[in-house]
Amino acid sequence: MALGGLDEGAPLVSRLGPQGRALPPEDLLDLFLLVERAEGARAAVPVPDLELPRLADLLFPLASFEDLLGEREPTFESDGRLKDTASARLYAIRSSIQRLRKEVVRKLEEVARTHADALTGGYVTEKGGRYCLPVRADRRDLVGGLLHERSGSGQTVFVEPLTVVEDNNALAEALEEEREEVHRILVALTARFSARRDDLTAAVEVLTELDAFQARAEFSSHVAGVFPDFGDRLVLKAARHPLLDRRLADLRADVFGELEERHADAVPLDLELPEGSRLLLLSGPNAGGKSVAMKTAGLFALLAQSGFAIPAAQGSTLPVFDKVLVVAGDAQDLLGDLSSFAAAMTRTARVLAEATPRSLVLLDELGSGTDPDEGAALAIAILEEDLARGGVTVATTHLSAVKEWAQERPGVLSAAMEFDEKAGRPTFRVRAGAIGRSRALAVAEKAGLPARVLVSAKKRLGAKWEVADAALTRLETETRHAREEADAAKAAAEQAKARLKDLEKERAALAADRARLKEKAKEQIDRALAMLREKTRQELERMREDLKAGRSISRGALMTVTQSAREAALGLFGADEDPAAHSGPVAVGMEVRIAGLGASGRLLALDAGRGEAEVEVKGKRVKVAAAALSPAPAGRAIPVRTAALASNRVPNPPPSSSGVVATAEVVLVGQRVDDALPVVEKAINDALLSGKAALRLVHGHGTGRLAAAVREFLQTHPGVASYRWGDAEEGGQAVTIARLDV
Repeated sequence: MALGGLDEGAPLVSRLGPQGRALPPEDLLDLFLLVERAEGARAAVPVPDLELPRLADLLFPLASFEDLLGEREPTFESDGRLKDTASARLYAIRSSIQRLRKEVVRKLEEVARTHADALTGGYVTEKGGRYCLPVRADRRDLVGGLLHERSGSGQTVFVEPLTVVEDNNALAEALEEEREEVHRILVALTARFSARRDDLTAAVEVLTELDAFQARAEFSSHVAGVFPDFGDRLVLKAARHPLLDRRLADLRADVFGELEERHADAVPLDLELPEGSRLLLLSGPNAGGKSVAMKTAGLFALLAQSGFAIPAAQGSTLPVFDKVLVVAGDAQDLLGDLSSFAAAMTRTARVLAEATPRSLVLLDELGSGTDPDEGAALAIAILEEDLARGGVTVATTHLSAVKEWAQERPGVLSAAMEFDEKAGRPTFRVRAGAIGRSRALAVAEKAGLPARVLVSAKKRLGAKWEVADAALTRLETETRHAREEADAAKAAAEQAKARLKDLEKERAALAADRARLKEKAKEQIDRALAMLREKTRQELERMREDLKAGRSISRGALMTVTQSAREAALGLFGADEDPAAHSGPVAVGMEVRIAGLGASGRLLALDAGRGEAEVEVKGKRVKVAAAALSPAPAGRAIPVRTAALASNRVPNPPPSSSGVVATAEVVLVGQRVDDALPVVEKAINDALLSGKAALRLVHGHGTGRLAAAVREFLQTHPGVASYRWGDAEEGGQAVTIARLDV
């Protein structure tokens, strides 16, 4: 919800009150905007299906301004001018003004046409609120009337002809009446607002608080900030100063009114005071980020205590401070006879006097601006005094004596702004426990000082400084390498932790999959067992029927049922095999697996041209498609006798005298030859595997094509020992009986 307009409308509420006073239109429009915002806020709650008790309590004091807001549309144009229809009298007056103005212009244009040679231009102008004509000074006598003004050159005079004097008078009176009516309307409208002054005052308070909440929310959203914990320690993780954070570039452009040329984003800052430490002393090169780090700590403390999320990462912690006291920047005052150092000391004295054990003190470049020895002594004394106070302090310095003091003093954490030796620039990262070199000569060299000046400065510093500088350089390099290794080890540990977490997830997923597979297997086993029971029941029922019919049942038939049950049961618990593990070419003599039959056997013959093969399965010859074969898991070559796909068959062998045999039956009546032959082949294979000795094929009489095709197919099938027409009781020549090679 937009809350703009508070800055303009809120101060006007205090100016309401005296009777007869009129606010100008622009002020009244600002007040209308204020009440519009109040109406919008009042209508925002309640929200359907959303409990917002605190917001409802905040908006409760808002009165309704609907009637007052309704005055804006009939009164003002969009540009802020009063409408002609703001009142009936104003409409009449403005209509009269328009009529009079047209009449005056008409008469002046008539005069201009009559005395065109006396005018410097044929236009009508206005001077002092009166309409007149521009007349040449040397032809003034041709146009009678009142003189109002002369041009700068004196060549033109502006004359009000006598013919329009009365019309101009009437127009002036009408304009005065318009001003009076406009004033009356504004007085009445101002009085309407004055009557609601108390309600408007309460609305300003509510909207101001609501605007503050919205500002906090929008800022927090822009920076993707976090609300820090409040505790005894100062801990900032991945903190970004709002003036440097790229995410706030558009917001800064709106506030400051100019676009930035910054291309690099702010480097996240980590600041942490260990348990028991209350003073953080930052050192390091100029432009290395010391002051920014110090100011970030102070700004974030103020943001957090004002209810703003801070642009930092989770885990940030801040104490609650009663004051944030700062000594930073050059406060030199020429008129007050204060040097930079004197001004800094004056402000430091005031900070020491005002600071409490719950204050945050920020001291920038402490001890600078005077003799280094004296400045260092003062800086150490000030820091000692501040430590005795309690509270938290963040200070920056370039003075070596102060850095050395911080290394040995309990309760003080010395930290340095990191410098990249290879790149020759600061990284803007804080390294706890380190001492930062000021790098004055390096900064001066980068700034463009002549080389001879730098060489002279190094000579004056002497060999001792050069050795110490080299030693510090090595120390910083070794420290950086150690830190990089530690960071790498930490990253590796994090990766290992993440990998372990992933493995735990995978293990849980596998366990869930195993449970699902177990349940699925149980369902499949139950279905398979049900099918097996049904198949066994059917076989036994068929045997009972054979017994009732007086047909004998061989022991082999019973064994076939038992064997089928055993194989089916074993198949339920067989391990899944990888099809790729048994793919490859097959050759005569190999143990092969027949896809679709779920059986294995020995390859007897292979006709690649026709894509057919003969396989011996449990002593039975089965004709199958060559493409359905693959090497069996324990495939090996087995010597076999040469077998032929085609053999001489006896079309009509004599009936067997061995008695009744187990027979399967297939009905082919009504099928096409191309559709029937695959059915016959499958029936032969199924009969061979189930131990059937014969197969009854019912093809009917028809044209005789189906019967001929079936008999031709039987003649070439290796599993068929012989075939014949059916007897009269078996169906005659509508049936073919095939005796299988069992």
